[in-house]
Amino acid sequence: MRTIVLISALLVVTAGLAAPQQTSAADAGISQVVDRMKSPTWTEREKALDEAARLLASGKLPAGDADSLRVGLIQLLANENSEDALTDGASEQESEEQSEYYARLIGTVAGLRDERAIPALLGAAPTGAMAIQGVARFGKKALDGVLGQVKSHDSELASAAVTVLANMLEFRTVSDPDSHLRIKNALRSALASPDSGLRDSAVFAVEFLDDREEFVPMLKELAEHDPSKLEGQPLYDGTIGDFYYVRTHAKRALRSIANHEPPAVDKRGLQY
Repeated sequence: MRTIVLISALLVVTAGLAAPQQTSAADAGISQVVDRMKSPTWTEREKALDEAARLLASGKLPAGDADSLRVGLIQLLANENSEDALTDGASEQESEEQSEYYARLIGTVAGLRDERAIPALLGAAPTGAMAIQGVARFGKKALDGVLGQVKSHDSELASAAVTVLANMLEFRTVSDPDSHLRIKNALRSALASPDSGLRDSAVFAVEFLDDREEFVPMLKELAEHDPSKLEGQPLYDGTIGDFYYVRTHAKRALRSIANHEPPAVDKRGLQY
């Protein structure tokens, strides 16, 4: 009997010692994954992304560990956004693989639905729908950041931010009058921008406003006088000539407004 009691006591003590060791090992594993996200080698960062996604999908992580991985993924995307030469010097196959990794990272971070990811997703917005819709779903929480990016000197970032505004309007993730006024003011500024890409994106975004008729005078001005053109393009009549793309899109927007038609698919083939 005394022997059984001693064995039981030893088991309790052993279990008490083992639990912290297991927790420590788990913590170390999470830390290693996060550290690999900072590797100078993109293939190591990719492996860390896949491991983090697998661990999060399991649903078995303690809250603190799961949050560490989410923060790590958000920071990883922010770093990749600012990586100027992600595919420089790579073969065509490797460039494609790196692009796929980046796209998977964007999708993973967007899927977190974590508002801390808003700046990183905004930085990735020029890549297309995953990042754009990932930001738009946050609605008013993201609005300050989006409006700030509309003013960016980087035309791609600014144009992508305008597309986020269009998504917010389409899916009505922003509904209060003050936010709508701020969005309309941003679109007016974008339509008057010296950057043709920003003007063009704003033309499409305007169509999602409930009171888009207010913008008819500005759209008419663009439809008649916008100077931006692509030279030597196939035209609708079969000839080759200058394609005034902002004028063309503004005319289409005016027709949609006049005929009470829904917004069109934009020039990049994306529905806002």
